[in-house]
Amino acid sequence: MVSSHVWTRRIAALGLGLGIAMSAVIIPCWWSIARYHNPTCTIYKPDFVSLYTGAKLIWTDKSSLYDLDRQRAIQYPIDPSRGDWVLPFFYPPFFAVALVPLAWLSFSAAFVTMTLINLILLMIALKTLITTLALKPQHVKWLVLTTFCNYGVHYALLEGQTSFIALLLLVLFVSAFNTPASQEAGIWAGLMSFKPQLALVPVVLLVARRRWVALGLVMIVLGLLGLISSFVIGLEGIKQYLLASHQAISAESYFPHMRPEQPERMHNLRALAYFFFAAPWRDYVWWISTLAVIARVVLNGWEREGADKNSPKRWLIILCVLILATPHLHDHDITLLIVPVAFALKWTGAVISGSVALAITVLGILPLINAIAYPHLPPLVPIALLLFLAVDYWREQTGSTSS
Repeated sequence: MVSSHVWTRRIAALGLGLGIAMSAVIIPCWWSIARYHNPTCTIYKPDFVSLYTGAKLIWTDKSSLYDLDRQRAIQYPIDPSRGDWVLPFFYPPFFAVALVPLAWLSFSAAFVTMTLINLILLMIALKTLITTLALKPQHVKWLVLTTFCNYGVHYALLEGQTSFIALLLLVLFVSAFNTPASQEAGIWAGLMSFKPQLALVPVVLLVARRRWVALGLVMIVLGLLGLISSFVIGLEGIKQYLLASHQAISAESYFPHMRPEQPERMHNLRALAYFFFAAPWRDYVWWISTLAVIARVVLNGWEREGADKNSPKRWLIILCVLILATPHLHDHDITLLIVPVAFALKWTGAVISGSVALAITVLGILPLINAIAYPHLPPLVPIALLLFLAVDYWREQTGSTSS
């Protein structure tokens, strides 16, 4: 019989091979964007086009930040072959201000710069996780390996996405939450509002754990960011942003050839509901299931303080809920799986079993399987996370009954 150690080594080789294979596909496509502004691996524009557009407009014509005609005028020269439709800028106005330095560069230079920034943010996030959790060398090896074969990481680098900013903010939130200076978690939760959909569960957790000072800091950060937005583009610009956000959520198209929103291609509870149920039931199923998983975080948070309050397993559950409950979670957002994987490694102990190694390796490539098999398979990541939560809940109930 093959030993568990041998199986673990084989799974590590599998993960390494998957990472190399994804790199072999992604790197040429990344180069075609950087050199020619034209991705060879897709018919759509890279998401970075939207960020670059926002940076250009906030620097040259801030009152037109959400004007689609002005956005189209900037995007057409970048890639005329896809110039008949626009990739809108959906981020809040204050985030556009942070992107201004990109406007000082050509598109190619800005795209390369964003890639370098993302790699630096990824390394800082990994280093912070390793230090905060005091991970052993074996844990570090698997954390790095599963990051390398995480499809979301490769896709976010290809798209020039902001997922690494969200990753670092989430890591800083978790790290601060478990320290004496836990109120700082409120700052990081507030800054996560640059992607408003990600801030829900952190704020709920602060309420559940009665971190009132941290909640106050969330409100202060949101107030300051709101003032910056109002100062930059005015109330009329804020209205345009809210309208753009509503249209993004409702999947309304601006131009006939714009990439349509596909909720079932995401990796959350909304994706499951939209895959299995028809309108209008799918929205009810989504809301009810989201409330159900969030309730677990709330109920656990309001339990009496115990020795396991900040245990790796508790945080693993919270992070699974965060991913499931986030209303918009695309392929590039699967980068966030790095955080629960780190807590899973810490929870398993010094020895990484073959089953754990296989689970955390496969988890990162499930979105790739969905992308290849679309639309024939249901979203696999939320199914895997729900199975984990269900099994853990069953074990808790079984344990409490037997005791």
